[in-house]
Amino acid sequence: MMPLVLIASKDPDFFLVFGHILSVAGFETRLITADKEIARAIKAEAPLAVILDCQPGDRAVAKLCLSLKSSEATSAAPLAGLVAPRSGKLHLDLIKAGVDEIFSRPFAPEQLLTWLHGKAGAARLARQTKAGDLVQGDFRLDRQTHRTFFKQKEIVMPPIEFRLLRSLLAQPGKVLSREELVATAWPEHAAATDIRGVDVHIARLRKRLRASVGSDVIRTVRSAGYAFAPDW
Repeated sequence: MMPLVLIASKDPDFFLVFGHILSVAGFETRLITADKEIARAIKAEAPLAVILDCQPGDRAVAKLCLSLKSSEATSAAPLAGLVAPRSGKLHLDLIKAGVDEIFSRPFAPEQLLTWLHGKAGAARLARQTKAGDLVQGDFRLDRQTHRTFFKQKEIVMPPIEFRLLRSLLAQPGKVLSREELVATAWPEHAAATDIRGVDVHIARLRKRLRASVGSDVIRTVRSAGYAFAPDW
């Protein structure tokens, strides 16, 4: 069975172009034109990923992304925003909303295919082993109770650190910028939060994890951000 990719767009030409690219690469595609149908399709079909057509001035797409990432039933579905030229601050709005990847058009189709085979596939493997759980290696995060376990032993941490770790574990190896982590840890105050505050909380989280794991599982990428990169 070919992996399913949902394409959310109101532009038939957009679907024809990207649907053809993905079909040739071995993916099944489906066009969804109504925003309210996307969550239903994710729940029913468990797609590999959802591609969002992001047009200039379209504020609804960021709201849609935030809605999908805020719901337990749809948050695990990887979302990629394909952003049209001259879209202004839509990139930042999507990051704050929790989008998994952004591609600025025009771009080489291979970039999208690489993401689908790699990042989205990894995110799919990291989905719940039971309702609410996120698992990477010996880590298990219970999203419903906000509890963290390493090799079945609980690591007690405050909510901000839990949200930071959840974002890092959900995309292992990917470098998340401070802006992305702010949007994750302080979603209701992202615009007003000093992004350098992330460094303080990451330092505390890193120290807490090192005490339980015995090694550093968070990698700092200078001027870029942080990544979950355990030496396993």
